[in-house]
Amino acid sequence: MKSITESSKNNVILFPKTAQYYEEELARLLRHEQYSDAMQLLAYLLQFPGVDPVKQEQWGALQQWLLTMFPEVAFPLSEAQEEEAGEIESDFVRQAIREKSAVDQSEFTAKLQQMLVQGTLEQQVNALEQMAFLDQPELGPFVTEWLTERPRHPHIQFKALQTLRRNGEQGTIALPKNGQQVLLDIEDTPISPEDFPSRIRDMIRRIGDISEISQPDFVYFASQTWQEFLAYAYGTPLYAELAQAEESAVDVWASALHIILQEKLFGMAVREELLDNYGIVDEMTLPWKRAYNTLQAFVKQFSPDPG
Repeated sequence: MKSITESSKNNVILFPKTAQYYEEELARLLRHEQYSDAMQLLAYLLQFPGVDPVKQEQWGALQQWLLTMFPEVAFPLSEAQEEEAGEIESDFVRQAIREKSAVDQSEFTAKLQQMLVQGTLEQQVNALEQMAFLDQPELGPFVTEWLTERPRHPHIQFKALQTLRRNGEQGTIALPKNGQQVLLDIEDTPISPEDFPSRIRDMIRRIGDISEISQPDFVYFASQTWQEFLAYAYGTPLYAELAQAEESAVDVWASALHIILQEKLFGMAVREELLDNYGIVDEMTLPWKRAYNTLQAFVKQFSPDPG
């Protein structure tokens, strides 16, 4: 995560809604044992001046606990090392899940299937994440049937497609999504943010470029929302439009998302200034309004209000 520079420190404020969102995100990271990401988020939060001393003390104590229990999170890896570590971590996870299922494979698989069919959204995600590391031929058809039988939450649909791809499934799958039937090739499903088309990746990077001075880590929140939006749009004509967009569309979508999140977190956004920063000129007004309305509808429907 980016740090707050001395020159910008006095201009950066951690608003209550933003603080609440980050604390919820921190809880999620800890719940899923993503300690490195949690440490980065804590380091960012502890830079803010004028934070409630009690809250700052809690963050500091949590940071110290993470350093004590997981000292490796204090030493960031290079990109190559991160890629290698990610592969090693996947191997460990796969091995751990196989060992968990080794005692009674059929019972373990049945529990995961029950979680997927009857569980909460979070339990369904947990089940799919574990299924992704099990080499059991019957899981592919089971997940496929569950995924295609009726409309599901866009996030869980996308997670299921990732599970199918990780399990080596291939071919075209038809599923109901956003009021229409969509056809998707399982092997094309992005597994990580870097698997998305370059134009789509550029849109979120643009927000980082614009916000890095005045709001050094605003892009962190924006990235989470953007990934949720991509899961919502994946497989639809809207996603195809984003993937094949012209370069000018990068500024259109990035600025629309930036303004919506400013309004959501802080209750307002200085539109004229932001539109100028992104280079939105008069002839881009109509596509910008369309992007704004599309993202606004998505945020209202699927993204929880942080405050």
